[in-house]
Parts: sequence; structure tokens; C-alpha cells
Amino acid sequence: MNKIWLFVLVTSIGILLLKSPNMVLDSFTAGSTKAVTLSLELCAIYAVWSGILKILEETGISKIISKMLSPIIDFLFGRGLSKESKKYISMNMTANILGMGGAATPMGIRAIETMDNKEKQATPQMIMLIVLCATSLQIVPTSIIGLLSKNGSSNATSIILPSLLSSFASTFVGVMFVKLLSIKKAHSKKFALKRTMIKMVRK
Repeated sequence: MNKIWLFVLVTSIGILLLKSPNMVLDSFTAGSTKAVTLSLELCAIYAVWSGILKILEETGISKIISKMLSPIIDFLFGRGLSKESKKYISMNMTANILGMGGAATPMGIRAIETMDNKEKQATPQMIMLIVLCATSLQIVPTSIIGLLSKNGSSNATSIILPSLLSSFASTFVGVMFVKLLSIKKAHSKKFALKRTMIKMVRK
């Protein structure tokens, strides 16, 4: 990923030097200013929602949410998860549904840390969680609404329906592919095991 960003940066600078050399320094300054401004705006939004998530966790409401989402979590991840993993996954899903991708990330990291992984590689449950975080089904995209409002949008909530439809479609496709690939992998393992057993019998 670092190589890709370096390639994009060098290419952009090269094109800008050829077309308008005087704009290179101005572009860097303007881009940096916008990046800092955006970061501060997002910090304010995430600080509020991260605080709310912490309150939910400390008051035990997160356990209630975990029980409510338990059937969905069992369907997506299977029944082999611990209660702690389910708690963090449910909080991650809740944050994503509310459009708080940044606040959901720490919960996702904690959930993966609690998953047993003796083979030291990504398990189907971990892959499913990463896909859910990446596609991020959002019912209320609070982060985007907050940014639109701060930038003077007259109807910031108009993004709700398009966001819901697009995120639902991406989440559905992502979950479907993870499930299909997991089934394929399981069949491949069974086939390899049968072939090994046949060879052992023949010997």
C-alpha cells in the first residue's frame, strides 16, 4: 500500500511540474490545510460517539445489544465465538450502522484479538469481520451528515437513503462471497483429507 501511495504521489507531482510548476508548493500547502481541518472535524464527531460507546460498555448496555444481535452474529460468524468476541463484534456493528467507522475500528481490533487463532493466519470469522467493517452497512451515516452540515449543506440528511442502499448492497455482496469461499475452502479440505486417507489405505 505504501508503494501505491508513493507511486500516486510521485506521478501527481511529475504531472503538476510539467503542467504548472508554480502550483506544486501551493497544492501541498492547501492540501495539508484541508487535511488538518478535516481531521479536527472528524475528531469532534468521533469523540462524541466514542464516548457514547464507552458509556454503553461501562453501563452493561453493550451486553444487551450483544444479546439482541446474537442471532445475526451466529449466522455470520458461526457459533464458535466467545461472549467477549460477540460483545466487541456487536459494538463494532452498532457503530458501523450508526455511521461511525472510526469509532468502530477499535472495537473491531479488540474482537479480532479475542478470536482464537492457533494457526497464526486469518480465520473465516476474522475475514467476515473485516468485510463487514469495509462494506459498513449504515442506517444513519452520522459522520457524513456531520461533515455535510459543517460545510453548509441545506439538506444533510438527504444522504441517508443512498447511503443505506449502497452500503446494504456492498455488505450483501461481501457476506455472500465470504460464505461461498468458506464453503469452497471447507469442501477442498474434506477432499484433501479423503484423498490422503485413500493413499494411506492403499499403502
